[in-house]
Amino acid sequence: MRHSVDRPLHLPAHPTRRVILHGAAWAVPAVALVAATPAFAASGKTLSFSAASYSGVTCGTITTAVVKAANGAAAAAGVSIALQLSGGYTFDGGGTSATVVTGSDGSVSCGTIHVPGNGATGTLSASSSGATSASASLTATDARILTSPSGLADATSVPTGSTPVGQDYFLAGGVLYKSGTGAVATGIAAVGRLVESPSGNATFLLPVRRDDGSAAVFSTSAGTLTTVSGTPSGATPLAADLFLSGSSIYRGGAAVATDVAEAGQLISHDAGSGSSSTFFLPYRSSVGSARILRLPNNDVRTAPEYGTANGPGGGATPIADDLFLSSGNIYRVSWDGTSAYGTGIVASGIAAFGTLTPNPYYSGERLLPVRRTSTGEAALFMVSGNSVRTATNVPTGSTPLGADFFASNGTIYQDVSGGVASSVSAYGAAGPAAFGSNKVTVPFTVSSSSC
Repeated sequence: MRHSVDRPLHLPAHPTRRVILHGAAWAVPAVALVAATPAFAASGKTLSFSAASYSGVTCGTITTAVVKAANGAAAAAGVSIALQLSGGYTFDGGGTSATVVTGSDGSVSCGTIHVPGNGATGTLSASSSGATSASASLTATDARILTSPSGLADATSVPTGSTPVGQDYFLAGGVLYKSGTGAVATGIAAVGRLVESPSGNATFLLPVRRDDGSAAVFSTSAGTLTTVSGTPSGATPLAADLFLSGSSIYRGGAAVATDVAEAGQLISHDAGSGSSSTFFLPYRSSVGSARILRLPNNDVRTAPEYGTANGPGGGATPIADDLFLSSGNIYRVSWDGTSAYGTGIVASGIAAFGTLTPNPYYSGERLLPVRRTSTGEAALFMVSGNSVRTATNVPTGSTPLGADFFASNGTIYQDVSGGVASSVSAYGAAGPAAFGSNKVTVPFTVSSSSC
C-alpha cells in the first residue's frame, strides 16, 4: 500500500466484496444545470442534457442526468428519446439503451446509470426522430474519504487512480485535486504531509516539490501554490512549510535545523490549536540525540530528558510532538524540563505507531493508534492520560493509521465498529478534518475491478 507520492512520512447497489461496510451512503455530486452540447437552437426540435458531464463513484450510480427536449425556446412535452451508454456504463438491468418520454416541462430523468468498476470514461447520448441529438460525458472516481466518528463519503471531481494525500486532497499526474472542486494545483512531483500552519492563520499547508525541483507550499484557505525561494532544488517536502535537504530542514528558504537524521510528525504542541499555538517537530539528530524543532520561532534544542534515567537513549525514533519511541517504550520529553502530562516512559510494549491526531470523541485530547509488541494487538494511546487500551474488532497485526483507524489486508478497521472500508488500494495521512476540528479524516482509494 502506498501512503503518499513521495514523502518522508512513508461501493454498488447490491452487496459485493467492494461494499463499504460502515455508514455507507451513496453520495451523488451536485451538478449545476448548465446547457450541454448542442446549445438550444432558435428554432426546430433540439435535445440537451442538464450538464456537459456527470460523475459517479466506481461501482456506484449516477442519478442526476436529465435530458430535455425543446421546440425553439419552448419546452417539448411527450417526446420519446432514445438513450445510449458507452464505456461500460449501464442502466438498471444491465442494458446500455433505454427510452424515456419528456414531461410537461420538456424534461425527463435518464434514470439510474451504473458506474463500472474500472473507472472508464463513457458517453451518454440522446436521439429522437426529427431532433438534433445531444451527448454528455461520463466519468468515474475510486476516491473516498473516511471520517471519525461520522463515517464515509465519496470524493468527487477526482480522477480514478489518484493517490490520496490528506483531508480531501488527492494527487494524479502531477495535479493536485480537491474533492468537489477538481484541480487546484499543477506541476507537482512530490508532496509531504498536510498540516495546520505553524503561523496560526487558520489554514493548512501542504509542502510540495515541483517538476523542476523547486519547493512550493499549497495553502488550503487561499487555494494557491507559492514558491519558496532559497530552498535547495530537489528538497523533500516534510510537513506544512518544512523541507528536508540532506540533513537540514528548511523553512521559508532558510535552514532551521542542520543535524537531522530522522524527523517525526509536526503537530501543534497545544491540543486546542489556535493562533498562539506552538508546534513541535521531534527529530533524531545525526549523533542519535532526541531533539525538538519548535515553531514558529524556529528554535532547536536537545530534550533535557535525553540520556537520563527519565528519558530516551540514543537512537530513539521520533513519533510526534514531544514523543519518542525507544526499545518498545514511548517517552515524553519536554522543552524546558517540565510537562503538564509528565515526562519519561508513558507507554510500554509498543511495536508500531500511526499518526498522532485529535481524539474524535474528546475535544482537546490526542489519540495515537499503536500495535503492541508481544501480541500484535491494535491499541489506542490516550496521550494526556498516558494510558493504553486495546482496540476492539480490529485484527491483530493491523497497521495503525490515525485516530481509531487501522488497516489490514485491504480493509480499514475502526475501533468498536470493525471493518468500515474494503478493497482499499491506498490511503493518505490521517489528520484533522478542518482547522481546530477534532474530527479526523483519512482519504483512500479502492482497487479497480468488475462490480
